[in-house]
Amino acid sequence: MPGAEPFFYPGNDVGCLLIHGFTASAQEVHGLGRYLASQGLTVRGLLLPGHGTHPDDMLNADWRMWYAAVRIGYEDLRRRCDQVFAMGLSERPL
Repeated sequence: MPGAEPFFYPGNDVGCLLIHGFTASAQEVHGLGRYLASQGLTVRGLLLPGHGTHPDDMLNADWRMWYAAVRIGYEDLRRRCDQVFAMGLSERPL
C-alpha cells in the first residue's frame, strides 16, 4: 500500500521508535516521525507484519511477530543511539 512503508530518519543520539496501531500502518505515525526528525532526533517508524498490505495478510500475523518487529527496531536504534524512546498508538473501539 503506497505510503504504508516503514521509514528511518537519522539524527542525533536520541532515538524514537514509532509503532502504529492495530488497524493502521507506518503512515499513521509518519507525520510525528517527520516532526521528531526535524528536531534532530533519530526516528524509525515500523510497519508491523500483516499491516499495510491486504486485510487477509492479518490472518497470518500474531502478537509474537509484532513483538519481534518492535524488538528488532528497538535493537537497531539502540546500536545507533544512547537513549531510545518507544512511542505507540493504539485504537480502542468504542
